[in-house]
Amino acid sequence: MPMRTRPALKWRRFAGACLLTMAGGLTAALPASAQGVDVLTFHYDNARLGWNAQETRLTPETVRAGGFGQRWHTDLDGKVTGSPLLVTGLEMAGGKADVVFAGTESDSVYALDAGTGKILWSRRRIAPPLTETQFSGNWFDGPTHGILSTPVIDRAANTLYACGVRARGLRQVFEVFALDIRTGEARPGFPVALKGTYKSGAFEGGQVMQRGALILVNGWVYIPFGGRGDTPPWRGWVMGVDTQHPSAPQRAFCSSPITDGAGIWSGGGLAGGANGDLFAITGNGDYDLDTHGDNAAQSVLRLTTEGDALTFSRQPKDFYTPANHKFLDEQDEDLGGATALLLPDMPDTTTPHLLFTGGKDGLAYLLDRDNLGGLGGETQKFRLFSDPKAVYHEGIRSTSAYFDAGDKGRFIFVAGDQPGPDNALGIAALQLITEAGKPAQLKRVWTLKKAIDGPSSPVVSSNGKAQGVIWVVETANGDDSALRAYDALTGAELYGSDKSPADHLQDGRRFTSPVVANGCVFIGASGVYCYGLKDAAPKAANSGLRPIPASNANLNRKGK
Repeated sequence: MPMRTRPALKWRRFAGACLLTMAGGLTAALPASAQGVDVLTFHYDNARLGWNAQETRLTPETVRAGGFGQRWHTDLDGKVTGSPLLVTGLEMAGGKADVVFAGTESDSVYALDAGTGKILWSRRRIAPPLTETQFSGNWFDGPTHGILSTPVIDRAANTLYACGVRARGLRQVFEVFALDIRTGEARPGFPVALKGTYKSGAFEGGQVMQRGALILVNGWVYIPFGGRGDTPPWRGWVMGVDTQHPSAPQRAFCSSPITDGAGIWSGGGLAGGANGDLFAITGNGDYDLDTHGDNAAQSVLRLTTEGDALTFSRQPKDFYTPANHKFLDEQDEDLGGATALLLPDMPDTTTPHLLFTGGKDGLAYLLDRDNLGGLGGETQKFRLFSDPKAVYHEGIRSTSAYFDAGDKGRFIFVAGDQPGPDNALGIAALQLITEAGKPAQLKRVWTLKKAIDGPSSPVVSSNGKAQGVIWVVETANGDDSALRAYDALTGAELYGSDKSPADHLQDGRRFTSPVVANGCVFIGASGVYCYGLKDAAPKAANSGLRPIPASNANLNRKGK
């Protein structure tokens, strides 16, 4: 639905998370300030690689040595289902601070001192969150339903974007909020209520759930949607808002405009290419792309922009669907349980531009981004987790992580639920094999032999191409969640927070990801947790910084 355009806001456009060039011509997804590494989006960058190559303090040796553990925990007014974000050296309240940002299920946003966990500012209940009765979906485990996804930060504009839901009369509306990260104040023109049409179908907020991370591409913030526990009617949507002109017409795409299904529900949301393309992966539902239809369930989709529109060509080069998509739909084995990884260039192969993902069927999928392959046109797929003879199984429901270890190889780490071939459990390490004149291939080099119950999306930290550590949160045990760390080359366990009562982690969230930067690990759960080397002093940049007064009552905070 067209809307009037307001005068342009005087902010600079920013394409999202910047890329830091690493030695050897590869890119690691890490925007960095002079004070340290910033984490402005889910999994560090728009390619969703999940790799921080600038971690000098947390190495296999220091984590294993016994001085690593919980440093602080701050309770908030609801669970943090998305990942925290981090900005270093932020000028605010007359000083500088390293600041952790988190949104809660109560439709609140918080800024916390990264060194101490102190609340610097809060915007509590930006909008009234939905109650359990109002939400009425099959996926819900708390008293309120507000911000479920990971926000995104435009560092050049000092602005955080988050998406929450509220009731307006009998209708439910999703809104995008834009907050000044220094003060928490709302930006002019926001919040923006999401509305639009695609193929004559209208976006209906009361039929969808917003769990996928937000992404910022060329000045637009994009928000993906899936169903509420497959409760019909529901469809997959992507909505886009022009951050410089928030009242301008929004971009809209529906992955199943005729029938139910094809939700975009992975916690990692969309992946974004360097040229502005978006990659969405859909779940169960009807499929008819092979007969020139518009319903794109169980598929990897390349979306492009054309004026104010999001477009999908329906050409085989712009989508991939497993040949057994009907079986996957019948078994509720969504391809879309994980977000795509857009791998760094592999110039020594015939497939230099690759995409990797994993499905609830427990299979790994390697695709050629230049030609996704259409129906059954994968570069490679093979089983990592789950028993294919089982009636129902859930193999991979988290976004994987990438690591370039130099002459030791390039790796993808995949977290899975149920046992796979050779009793593979927990995490599988895949090595990229490249050879001139041939397509790249993956081979499994190690797997854990111990299950991780409900693994979050893993990430990797390293000091350049050495000293790699895999970090993942075990979430399915609720109160007994655990942060775990493994050596990236061998899979040897380095740390488990469940080994010490002082390191206890409560209510780890399945669709989040730990944030590892500057010697700390930040986790969204029942509030925000920080782990690190316990003998390291808080950053001097935080000393003397006073909290910005909030309009709400103080919250209970536990520090350790």
